[in-house]
Amino acid sequence: MGYVELISKLEALPREKQAEVFEFVDFLSERCGVAADKPLKRAEVAAKTWNSFNERFGSFADQHSTL
Repeated sequence: MGYVELISKLEALPREKQAEVFEFVDFLSERCGVAADKPLKRAEVAAKTWNSFNERFGSFADQHSTL
């Protein structure tokens, strides 16, 4: 299978399935040691985790600020 065929098959998938494929490719890349931007990935994961916590529970400062 060539790149053109692979890309056309990927584009034909629903968005949810495309996201699954992208996540799987990221997983394989990291597992094989290909991820050259590892510090950036870690920062992105940390930011996502932090922001998701704030969205669910609110920030500590919001509950304890004197402003």
